[in-house]
Amino acid sequence: MPIKKLPDNSGATLTVVDLDGYYLPTFYELEDHEEQIRSLPKWKARDDDVILCTYPKSGTHWLWEIVSMLVQNKAKRIQTVKQTAMLEVIAEESYDNLPSPRVLNSHVYFEYLPQDFAKRKCKIVYAMRNPKDVAVSFYNHHSKIIEYDFSGKWEDYVSRFVKGDVDYGTWFEYTLKWEKFMADNQDYPIIVTTYEDMKEDSLREVTRIAKFLEVDCDQAFLQEVTDLCHFDKMKKEKNALEEQVAGWKDGKPGMYRKGDVGDWKNWFTVAQSEYFDSVYMEKMKGSKVQPRYTLR
Repeated sequence: MPIKKLPDNSGATLTVVDLDGYYLPTFYELEDHEEQIRSLPKWKARDDDVILCTYPKSGTHWLWEIVSMLVQNKAKRIQTVKQTAMLEVIAEESYDNLPSPRVLNSHVYFEYLPQDFAKRKCKIVYAMRNPKDVAVSFYNHHSKIIEYDFSGKWEDYVSRFVKGDVDYGTWFEYTLKWEKFMADNQDYPIIVTTYEDMKEDSLREVTRIAKFLEVDCDQAFLQEVTDLCHFDKMKKEKNALEEQVAGWKDGKPGMYRKGDVGDWKNWFTVAQSEYFDSVYMEKMKGSKVQPRYTLR
């Protein structure tokens, strides 16, 4: 796949790989990455597979930790990172060798995922986050990881994010595709949660997910999982593992930054927020998705 440098309004570039106009990050590139990505729809699923589907910066690491503990029925820190089970970054051989039950995850559009998931109706946990907080988190993600070779300014980033000149395309298209998938496949076993709901009442959402996954456990176990997966505890205990995955400009892993809802207010100017709102109204016209931008 060709390397592409995507410029913003001031000429600052973001480095990605180009898969027929669909952008992916370069630092996950395998030796035969293109072959692996193009073969991904043909990979074989297992009946007990669980897959987490999210747009980047929507709480995937947090959710993967929770779901992994639930599936294993052990309130114990997972001693690896979600990238080891991330479909677009691992080889088929690695995928096949993951022990069951597998808790997989991906940011790619559904059409890139193994078709066998749909045939077997493997359970999906789909998580959303409000796009303004996603934009802020993605900006910091791009700014801190060496391989993106990005030093753009926030003042230019909002338009970049809106246009989809980032890896994985636009939040809008990703969200609309999932909304359509769920509308067209109402019998599919899928649970929807949001970053905001998880922050508002983590135990409630962990309990919902455990019920969806048919985990046989008591409330004490669910509380223990919830406590272990508190953002501050995750940040402290998982960052050391993240050092092994991506190169950080300051030498400090930054996958877990603030974990707040509403941090966008510290970044967006009034004009930027109004511009974003107008774009949202245009692109999401007819959608029933209603993001929560703050917690009351």
